Amino acid sequence: MKRDNLGSMTDWDNFEVVQTRSSITGIRSYYQSYLEFKDIVANLPKTELQKRGWISSEDDIASLVPMFEKIHSNKLGPLFRKHDESKRVLWLAWLSRVSTSAKYLVSLGKIEEYRPITKGDLKNIAQLSQNISVVKELPNILSKLGIVLIYEQGLPRMKLDGVVFLLESGHPVIGMSFRYPRVDNFWFTLMHELSHILLHISELQSPIFDDLEDSDADVIESQANRLAKNSLVEKSLWRNCKAKYSRNESDIISFSKEAKLHPSIVAGMLQREQNTFNLYRKIVDETNLRKEVFGDE
Repeated sequence: MKRDNLGSMTDWDNFEVVQTRSSITGIRSYYQSYLEFKDIVANLPKTELQKRGWISSEDDIASLVPMFEKIHSNKLGPLFRKHDESKRVLWLAWLSRVSTSAKYLVSLGKIEEYRPITKGDLKNIAQLSQNISVVKELPNILSKLGIVLIYEQGLPRMKLDGVVFLLESGHPVIGMSFRYPRVDNFWFTLMHELSHILLHISELQSPIFDDLEDSDADVIESQANRLAKNSLVEKSLWRNCKAKYSRNESDIISFSKEAKLHPSIVAGMLQREQNTFNLYRKIVDETNLRKEVFGDE
């Protein structure tokens, strides 16, 4: 066996660490998966992972075993494979962290059995946005619906808003990266992922990674975008939004009360629709949700 350093350990030593932690059979495919895992680990931002407590040291391979299992399961899907290596490395590390956290909560019995959600559920969840503090309560609220909501800050240069997938237990999992600290970005991402659960539950054996700045949206993403927007505000109500024409902040406040949404969501929707990101900044930037959830940045 050719010896090639990964940290201070050899290929075979590392392979044995992974092999003893899993029940997967088929030594040939298993080792091929390990080689892919090894290449990914070599490109991980290990200093950042250690800083966050994801690994104990830069040589800590055992803590990354969940990442190996994701690779070997071959359930990452074509959308993951089509992206460049630098993105895939960061996405996979973050996904593994989200997945491990979700499985732990399920094992503790903190998540109810999943039942299919409805458009009414999405509407009710969207209206919770009126209260900023509810963001911290959402993981518990969604757990009553059988959905695992994990807040895990994205890695530097990850360029990912969220992910949604199914655990083997049948529980849908939503991972939120807080890519941007804005209220409107958080709520649109959350409603987008919930829309995937409602519309595409049969597709979630493989994770759906969402970069909401990617203009190359396929049919599934377009469907989720449409339902997310309609869940936040109905078409007929949005069509008659006075602020769309007046561009007046007081009209945004008034409309947000009528729509039962946080004003930042309305302002953000107007920015995107009108491509006027220099407007309504006072409303949009008023609250830093990342700081609210994780503390000082």
